[in-house]
Amino acid sequence: SFNATRRLDLRAAAYTGLRLPTLNELYRPFVVFPVVTEANAALENERLEGFEVGFDWQPVNALVLSVTAFDNKVENAIANVTIAPNLRRRENLPAIAARGIEANVAARFGTVSVEGALAWSDAEVRGEGASFDLDGNRPAQTPEFAGSLTLGWEPAAGWRIAGTLRHVSAQFEDDRETDRLAPATTIDAFVAAPLGQGVSLIVRGENLTDEVIVTRNQSGSIDLGVPRTLWLGLRYGF
Repeated sequence: SFNATRRLDLRAAAYTGLRLPTLNELYRPFVVFPVVTEANAALENERLEGFEVGFDWQPVNALVLSVTAFDNKVENAIANVTIAPNLRRRENLPAIAARGIEANVAARFGTVSVEGALAWSDAEVRGEGASFDLDGNRPAQTPEFAGSLTLGWEPAAGWRIAGTLRHVSAQFEDDRETDRLAPATTIDAFVAAPLGQGVSLIVRGENLTDEVIVTRNQSGSIDLGVPRTLWLGLRYGF
């Protein structure tokens, strides 16, 4: 890292590493109806090579902006590869390449705060030989875009009222891009109110618009994320 000015830090890094297959990947098959996924005792180690550059900028005391751009490549990437209808096996792909940008912003103006996060990635499978038909596909369950924005208000000591907007773009359940997971946008809310003697009332709501969040879609067999949910509780702090 390099301190360019009092309010600007520049960052850069290059890295490499490897990951051994897990015991589950090597020896434990599993079934998530209707798909059977086989283990593979012949899996090779994954190897990561990549670099990133970024900066942290605080133009004024109340505002901080961080941005990071990255470019990574995972050789021999382990993935669940479709080999027949409703049958997959853990295999080493030649590589998965991913590049993208991550950004965060935090600002505070008196009793009001704003926090935002953004992640964009352009990821694709590098296929050849037996995996040639996967070349250029997006890795399974990898959205192109995800972001969140939180607005908070602290009108008095111990009070906090906040709302969060989240969005995740469309993605695919499988390596062949046949089962699509739709994009989802949700709204959460949080309220903390002091009751005295270190006790606070906590009210929290998730997915207030009751958005349908599909987290798994395998040939029409689906799992859903959290529906509209409300939580009420007490917090005690010293």
